[in-house]
Amino acid sequence: MPHAKPFFIAVFFSALTYFGVVAAITSLVVFILHPQRLEVVCFVISLGFSALAWLIAFFKRRSAYCPLCKGTPLINTGAFTHAKAYRLPPLNHGTTATLSIIFTQRFRCMYCGSRYDMLKKPSYLGTTPENMEG
Repeated sequence: MPHAKPFFIAVFFSALTYFGVVAAITSLVVFILHPQRLEVVCFVISLGFSALAWLIAFFKRRSAYCPLCKGTPLINTGAFTHAKAYRLPPLNHGTTATLSIIFTQRFRCMYCGSRYDMLKKPSYLGTTPENMEG
């Protein structure tokens, strides 16, 4: 992947969104068990945080383009997907690609079917001793 920074930024804000949703659900459960004002404040703050993080993540995921087909593999646009594209059954292709980057640092573009490894060095950097690991 020649330029992985937009993908890492988009995935970072998506992960913040997921954490905010978990915090909102947790604070809602705590409020149901022990109804007090503090739990309501925590729920509203975590809900607002997850909404703000989702908005930022949406625009960041839209700005991450596939190097080959110039599609947006982290957002579903309604276009036809490639035969090699995969998704986890309850989720769509874009969310599956985002979670794949979070957990495995790899993803497959849903539009062109290309597989990308976020940690692999770009081939244009060559294999000089300065660029080699270890």
